[in-house]
Amino acid sequence: MEDHLLACTDERFFPLSAWEEGRVTGLLFFWEWEGYRYLEHLAVTPHHRGQGYGSEMLRYLRDSEHTIILEIDPLVNELSVRRLQFYERAGFTLTPYRFVHLPYRLEAQPQELLILSYPQMITKKEHNDFLRFVNEEVIRYCEQPAK
Repeated sequence: MEDHLLACTDERFFPLSAWEEGRVTGLLFFWEWEGYRYLEHLAVTPHHRGQGYGSEMLRYLRDSEHTIILEIDPLVNELSVRRLQFYERAGFTLTPYRFVHLPYRLEAQPQELLILSYPQMITKKEHNDFLRFVNEEVIRYCEQPAK
């Protein structure tokens, strides 16, 4: 959580929350730079899942001229397949590109993820722009070894 709090000082980071009747229904964290939006985190509280809150937050994210990029876990179980289907229903396209996500925590391992994009499939150049941004900018807000 400290990493996200530190990221809040970066003008390219947007931590948003959705509310209903005084209660949080979901969180949306994204980065915006040079014509891109990188969806880092989308979560809906268990009680509010399946009621359109996630779709509504994605509509907010898509309501721009930006190319949107996000990653999901590999398709290894029912949950990961449902997650892909959710994003595909929202207009996202699964790309042929992969991304080895560096861990946010020191004890975690890097993980290969699938890349999706909106409104169309990203090019190799756009994928490289994304990799450069994450590996040079977003990484600054991950847990770092003590020096």
